[in-house]
Amino acid sequence: MGQIIHEHTLHLPSYEDTMSRIVGDYTQIGRVKSNVGGYQSILIEPEDMPSSLKKCIDHYTHEINDTVSMAHWWINVNGEGHFNATHDHYDRTPPASPVGMSGVYYISIPDDNMGDIVFQGTIMRNNPTLYDPPIRISPVTNKLVLFPSDCFHSVESNMSHQIRISISFNYT
Repeated sequence: MGQIIHEHTLHLPSYEDTMSRIVGDYTQIGRVKSNVGGYQSILIEPEDMPSSLKKCIDHYTHEINDTVSMAHWWINVNGEGHFNATHDHYDRTPPASPVGMSGVYYISIPDDNMGDIVFQGTIMRNNPTLYDPPIRISPVTNKLVLFPSDCFHSVESNMSHQIRISISFNYT
């Protein structure tokens, strides 16, 4: 089996202002999914993503699986002490769909210790995986991380006084 977690550094302009305009006052109540504290926007349509960013994410996603297309994306803003509990992005709504691709793109990581993403393994396949030890990836501005939608992961607490901004997305 090939590598399951893929990392890329994108050479794109900053999208921090664009994301701030989309979410407005991110201190408002957003969706609560796996996030403990912080802000998570509503699901956003693929056509509302900046085209240069979407084109780049599509490119790297289609290198792994060229049969998927972006279903939606959302913005995450995590301040000090905020984290994401263990979760996956697999849609279990009947009828269950095939495992797709998911990912995160780090928009603004201005400090160290802003919370690693930690991958525990996959379950929705003939040969489930368990990462022992778990795979840890530190957030860095402009880093793209792609993974199967059934890969369980968490995000550690942001130990900085600054906010971490990322986007997440699903391809089905």
